[in-house]
Amino acid sequence: MLENTPETSDWHALSSVYNSAFFCSLGFFVIRFLIPIIAYGTMGASATQVALVFSFLTLGSALFSPVAGRVAKRGKRRESILLGAFVRASSYIGMAYSIILANVNFLIINSLVWGFGAAFYQVGSDAEISERVLRKNRAEAFGRREAANGRGSVVGAFIGFTILFTLESSVTVFLFYAAMNIIGGLIVVRHQPPIEKQTEIPNGPNRKTAISLGIAALVIAAGLDTFITALLSPFVELYILEAFTSDIILVALVYLPGGIIAGILGGLMGRFADHKNKTGIVSTAVVVGALSTLGLVFIPAILSSPFDLLAIAILFSIGSITGLTAYTVMSSVFGTAYEGRASEGFGLFESVMGFSRFSAPIVGGLLWDFLDPSAPFILVGLSGFILVPIYVYGMKKYEHAIKEQGVGNNQPL
Repeated sequence: MLENTPETSDWHALSSVYNSAFFCSLGFFVIRFLIPIIAYGTMGASATQVALVFSFLTLGSALFSPVAGRVAKRGKRRESILLGAFVRASSYIGMAYSIILANVNFLIINSLVWGFGAAFYQVGSDAEISERVLRKNRAEAFGRREAANGRGSVVGAFIGFTILFTLESSVTVFLFYAAMNIIGGLIVVRHQPPIEKQTEIPNGPNRKTAISLGIAALVIAAGLDTFITALLSPFVELYILEAFTSDIILVALVYLPGGIIAGILGGLMGRFADHKNKTGIVSTAVVVGALSTLGLVFIPAILSSPFDLLAIAILFSIGSITGLTAYTVMSSVFGTAYEGRASEGFGLFESVMGFSRFSAPIVGGLLWDFLDPSAPFILVGLSGFILVPIYVYGMKKYEHAIKEQGVGNNQPL
């Protein structure tokens, strides 16, 4: 197997990837925040139709991530990022047009296009980051990208809401983010660093089998985790607006502390994950996520306004810290397991996660429409705890295989 063996982590080469992530993430928060409100409130969509919008955002990723993995091979990782950014820019334009038409079906179609672009952008970015750094810096490298995403989301939310309330035009907001994605795509290919050196290392069947057992368990756990979490993705803002407050600005402010923390501390949390117990980090993130979800259901009955929203903001902030750290751990694990062929590994991983995200919002929408708005939140909160033993088994199996087989040319874990 050909494997990347850099002598040092190439942080300079990754600076353009992080800058691209900042520009391309400017629309993340506002788009995900506005889409359910526009579809549900302005277009008259049902909860199930809102769920379809979110499901199609990820269907494109599920279908095309394996293809992106093959395209984003050595020498073409940045081209994959560029393609993904340009496709997402076109989808933002299409979303703006769907608002003009007040057509939820056209919005759903453009959500599928967005997912197609996300597949190429994410897999190309994952592979480029993974192959440019040493294993001991891998979680930090992914943390730095998440920090860029966090900063982009916060800055983009401020710009987006300013445009929305001064020009009173959501169409202009979407067009602005389309332009930012074009800029983000061009940044990453403006200066292409040389391809890292490759060397031949042994890849026996015993080592591959041992690692695959741990990876398989982790993929199952992550797939279930993603499905459970994605049940709520279209409905969190709608539920807060119904159960807590009707003020859209207050709802947005609930997310602000978590975004700021991610933007400031993303790299530090990744560095922390590189040197601490990875099993404990992932398990803690799962438990905190479950408790935060249950908090949405029970806090209104315990606390009055404004302390209920403050409690939710605190829970979301803690969840942001643990969730981001766990994400850097999982990205580092897959980057290590697929060293030298990261695009292939991340392509398969993102495809599995994409199919989980595709099906889950539809189930959540059906629960919202036919049972109760709180039903998906209770299901998610209680189900989260069953994931911990699966994560623990997979992580321990994987770490044992890595130590026993000496993967990665004896780089430190």
